[in-house]
Amino acid sequence: MQRIKQRRLTDLKDIHKTLLQIRYGFLNELIIIRPRKVEEFIIDDNDDSVTSLGSYPDSPPSDPLIYLKFQSFEPNYLHQLVHTQLHDHVLSKQISDQIVVKAQELRSDQSSDHLPQQPLFMGVSVRFTRKVFKVVSCNCAPSTTDLVETETCAICLEDMLESGSIYHMHNCSHLFHQGCLNEWLNRQHNSCPLCRQPVYQ
Repeated sequence: MQRIKQRRLTDLKDIHKTLLQIRYGFLNELIIIRPRKVEEFIIDDNDDSVTSLGSYPDSPPSDPLIYLKFQSFEPNYLHQLVHTQLHDHVLSKQISDQIVVKAQELRSDQSSDHLPQQPLFMGVSVRFTRKVFKVVSCNCAPSTTDLVETETCAICLEDMLESGSIYHMHNCSHLFHQGCLNEWLNRQHNSCPLCRQPVYQ
């Protein structure tokens, strides 16, 4: 039986603050950019080992840019303003707190230069990562007793006995080197290289 688990995670290490420029105007301005990516993993149902299949860009949200104008860097006000756009309390709090800290740093730099405080224009990039876990029942067969010495991996055409890690496909019983199969699946193939039976659905 195959199971697919999906969950959306925000990788907080990927929150980046970038001061784009300081510009004259009446209100502070903030642009939030929201790139997205997908990371795919296979979980072997037999031993719970996890293998990464790689990552790729996800489709952008309908409104990838959020543009806000505001007067105050007061933390609660800024949190509420960001939350109205992101609808996520924790993420909104983290972003607004980081913006407040950066604004205080910039304001202290301005005051040390004896310049009048000017409104700030800031840009923040928040990367959203959707992690997809596909659970498959593959029989990992390090033992080679069932293999014929002349059998080869259909992907790399090398001798099966030369590798200690051999995957036995559960749907079709074909055998491949584990590394070769991982590379095959990483290229967005969802089927056995020989018979095209789906690996996971």
